[in-house]
Amino acid sequence: GYFGETIDRSNSVMWGVVSGGAYFYIAYLVWFGEVAKLAQTAGAQVAKATRILGWFVLVGWAIYPLGYMAGTEGWYSGMFGGLSMDVIYNIGDAINKIGFGLVIYNLAVQSSENK
Repeated sequence: GYFGETIDRSNSVMWGVVSGGAYFYIAYLVWFGEVAKLAQTAGAQVAKATRILGWFVLVGWAIYPLGYMAGTEGWYSGMFGGLSMDVIYNIGDAINKIGFGLVIYNLAVQSSENK
């Protein structure tokens, strides 16, 4: 979506679709693909952490396309009562980056306690 926001605004819908495709592919990998299979073989704690991270990918990352659509002409401008794209992206960053970090931290603490 970055290209649609900054470089090629006249094709913002196309870039939104391309980035959406990448999002769905990553979600597939985490839930059903290689990441899910590796997590199952790594042990119960890793599998649990991977499921939680999968929810962050599926739900938390959905915030970014909403921000893209709300702030890019040709999509749903004016959506969310005037919240700008940057505000929506910052909300997504706070939820996702802090949440991801806490899940990984918790996994590391549990892993070190079990040794």
